[in-house]
Amino acid sequence: MIDITDAAAEKLKACLVEGKVIRLYITSSVNPVPSYSLGLGVMDKRDMILDSNGISIHMNPLEAEEMRFAVVDYIDDERNRGFIVHTPQPEVCGTLGCEECGRCDEL
Repeated sequence: MIDITDAAAEKLKACLVEGKVIRLYITSSVNPVPSYSLGLGVMDKRDMILDSNGISIHMNPLEAEEMRFAVVDYIDDERNRGFIVHTPQPEVCGTLGCEECGRCDEL
């Protein structure tokens, strides 16, 4: 289940526009960490909708499985201001991949 922090929920509620939904996308899956985008869009009947903290997030069903444990937060500090999406990432064995540590044999 997606988790939206209180700070993110407050900002997202302020951004809502009639006729639009909040969409979460995977914009890049370059290894090792993908990039995400959050914005307003139109509802699609195929959307997977995940709810948290009074907010409904619409996603492509093919991406929803990867995103179901995501945490959406809002930061506002001396370095940055904006939404940030955290997802659990698998441990990376090393620069050469699984052959380097041998752990893949255990999976």
